[in-house]
Amino acid sequence: MRARSSLMLLTPLALVAALVGCNRTPPSGNAPGTTAPGVATTADAPTAPTKDDPGANVGSPLFTPGPAAKYPDPAPPGKDPIVIPNCAVAYEDRQIVSAEVDGKIDLVATPMKLRADGIYEYELFDGAKITHITHDAAKYDPKITQLDPRIEFNDRDVQAYPKNPEKWVPHWRLRDGEVVRAGQTLCLLDDSIVSSKIKSSTKIKAAAAKGMEAAERGVQLSQEKMDLYKGKLDLIPRSEVLTDQITLTRFVENLTQSQSAIAKAEGDYEESMVILSKHRIKSRVNGIIRNIAKRSGEFIRAGEKMFEIQSTETVRLEGSLDVQYFDSVKRNMDVIVEPAVPSAPIKSHAAHQLEVAGVAVTGHASQPLIVSVGLDRKALVWDPNLADLKDRPVFPHDLPHPVAVRCVACTPPGSKAILAVTGAEDGKVRVWDLADPTKLPRTPAREPSDYHASGISAIAISADGKYAATAAGREVFIWELASGKKMYSLPPEHRDSITSLAFTPQARLITGSRDRTLKEWKLGTEKALVARTLDHRSGAVDVLGVSPDGGRVLFDQDKSRLDLVNLADAQTAGQVTNVGPGLSFATLALFGPDAADGAFHTIVTAGGEGDLKGGLQWWNAPRAGGRAAEIARLITPGRVGVTCAAFSPHKDTPFMVVGTAAGTVHVWKPPVPSTKQLKGKITNIDSTDPRYVTVRVELPNKEFRLLDRSAATVIVTPK
Repeated sequence: MRARSSLMLLTPLALVAALVGCNRTPPSGNAPGTTAPGVATTADAPTAPTKDDPGANVGSPLFTPGPAAKYPDPAPPGKDPIVIPNCAVAYEDRQIVSAEVDGKIDLVATPMKLRADGIYEYELFDGAKITHITHDAAKYDPKITQLDPRIEFNDRDVQAYPKNPEKWVPHWRLRDGEVVRAGQTLCLLDDSIVSSKIKSSTKIKAAAAKGMEAAERGVQLSQEKMDLYKGKLDLIPRSEVLTDQITLTRFVENLTQSQSAIAKAEGDYEESMVILSKHRIKSRVNGIIRNIAKRSGEFIRAGEKMFEIQSTETVRLEGSLDVQYFDSVKRNMDVIVEPAVPSAPIKSHAAHQLEVAGVAVTGHASQPLIVSVGLDRKALVWDPNLADLKDRPVFPHDLPHPVAVRCVACTPPGSKAILAVTGAEDGKVRVWDLADPTKLPRTPAREPSDYHASGISAIAISADGKYAATAAGREVFIWELASGKKMYSLPPEHRDSITSLAFTPQARLITGSRDRTLKEWKLGTEKALVARTLDHRSGAVDVLGVSPDGGRVLFDQDKSRLDLVNLADAQTAGQVTNVGPGLSFATLALFGPDAADGAFHTIVTAGGEGDLKGGLQWWNAPRAGGRAAEIARLITPGRVGVTCAAFSPHKDTPFMVVGTAAGTVHVWKPPVPSTKQLKGKITNIDSTDPRYVTVRVELPNKEFRLLDRSAATVIVTPK
C-alpha cells in the first residue's frame, strides 16, 4: 500500500519532468535543422562537451578535412520539361532488294577497293579495315599473304589469270547483320554472256573506226582529185570524170556505213553496260542486311528477292507518357533525343564460382589491378591489361580466406601503402599489401584481433589511405590501417543493418542502413558523432554513393527516382529518374569521377527487375542542379544481375569494374557522350491506354546511327 502511494505521488512529478524535457534544447548534435521534402536533418554538433551530451567532443578530426564542396549557382527556374524515358528505338523502313535479270549467282560479296599503294581494303561499319595484299605468283608467300576467311575471289578471275593472283579482285563475303551503304554492290551474277557482247561491240567499234578512217582518207583524196578538174573538163575524157565521181561516192558510202557501224556498236555497248550493271545487285539505302534469300551458285530470276535490308537512315522512337500530359504534346512538335547507347564489356573473367560480393581497384598508377571478392571464399587480384600489353599475368591471384568474402576496398592513389582491405563472413578484417604486383601475398599483412560479431557487409577507406571503416549488422568500426588497430566503434544509432559506407574528404562518414536512413558522421580521433540524419528513404537501393568532392549524396526517394542531396543543407539539387512501367533502380547507385570540365557528375545506377535487369545506366548530372541525362546503357552478358561496382581512381586509366550474381566480373570503358544535340519530331500520339499515351518520334539517323532496339530519352519542352 505504501509503495502504491509513493508511485501515485511520483507520477505527477514524472509527467512534469517529461513535459519540461520535451521543450528543452536538444543535446548538441541533435537540434532539428531545415527539412527538405522527405528528408529530416540534424544540425552539426559543437566540438566542446556539454552537460547534456558529454560525448559531443570527438577530439581532433580523424584526418585533415578538405575544403567544402562548391557548386555553380542553380539555373533560374523555368518550365519543367516533359521527360519520356526508355523509348524503344526501331528502324523505320525495310528495303526488299530483288534481281533485275535472270542469272546464276557468282558471289554474295562486295568488291574490295584498290588503294593507291596497291593494297585492297574493305572498311567495316565500326571503322575497322580489312586489307589484302596480292603478290606475283613467282613471289607469292602464304606466310606474308594472310587471307581472311571471308575474302573470296570470282572463279572467272582465277580461270582467266591462273598464274597471276595479283589480277584477282578480292571480295568481302556478306552475312546477315552486315552493315552496308547506299550504292554498295552486294551480289555478283554470272555476266559472261553480256561481257562477251561488250567485248564484241568493242571490237566492232574498233574495226568500224578503222574503216571510217580509211573511208575518210578516200573521200579526202577523191575530192582532191576532183578539185583538179575544175576549169579543165573540156580536156579530160568524160568517162574518167565519171569514174572518179563514182569512186568518191563509194568512199562516202563506206564512211556512212562505218559511222553507222560505230553508232550501232556504241549502242550495243551502252545497252550491254546497262545489262551488266543489272548483274551487280546493289543497295539503295544505308542499312543492315536482315535476310539473304539466295546463296552463291544458285540461280535467281528477275524479280526474285535477294536481300532484305533494314534501313538505318530514319529511326522511330516510341515511349509511354502519363495520360495527364496528353494535352501538352502535339504532332509535329520538335523534341530533343538523348540516346542511351548500349555497350558490352571490353574485358571479362569468370574465375568465381559463386556471387561476386565486392570489387575494388588498386592505387598502382602504371598497372592498376582489380580485386574481386566472392561468396566462394575467393579474393582474386587480376590485371585488366586494357592496353593488351605483353608479359602481363593472365590468371588471377587468390588471397585465400577460410570463409566467404563479402566486401573489399583499396587505398587510393597517393597513399603511403597500396593495400586491399577485405571483410569476411567471420567478422574479421584482413589487410593485404599489394605494393608489388609481381609478388602478391598469400597471407594478410595484418589481421586485427578485434572483429565484428557478424559478417562484414561494407568497407570504406579514407581519402588519405590511413583509415578504414567496416560495417557488420548495426556495428561500425574505425580502424587505423598502418597498425591494424581498432580505434573505436560508432554509436549504434541505426535501427537496422548497415549496407553502405563512404568517407568524404571533409573527415565525415556517410552510412546507409536498412532502417531507411542515411547518417552523416563527424569523425574524430576519439569517437564519432551523428551530424545529420536523412530519413524517409525508400530502401530500394542498398549502396548509395557520395560525390568525389564530398558535397552530395544519392538518396533513393523511390524505386524510380534518386535525388542528389547537398550534405551542407540537406536540400535536393538534382534528380535521376526512371519513369515508366518495368523501370526501377536497385542494388547500387554510385558517383564516378567528375567530368573533365567540372560541369557534370558521373552517376552509374544498377537496374532492378524488368527492362533494366542485368544492366547499368550511365548518367551525366549537371552540377548546377536539374535533371540527369542517361548517356549509355551497359549490358552484362546474359543480363545477369549486378551485385557490385567500382571506378578506377586513375584519370589516365579510366574504367569501371562490375561484379555479378553469376560470379563474372566485367570491365567497361567510360562512354563518350555526343557533343551534338539530336532533334526529332513527334509524328503520332496514341491514347488508347487509360493510364498512358504512346508517343512516336522520328528523326534522321545518318549521322549518329542509333542502334535498333536500343533505348533513348525524349525531352519535350512545353509551349
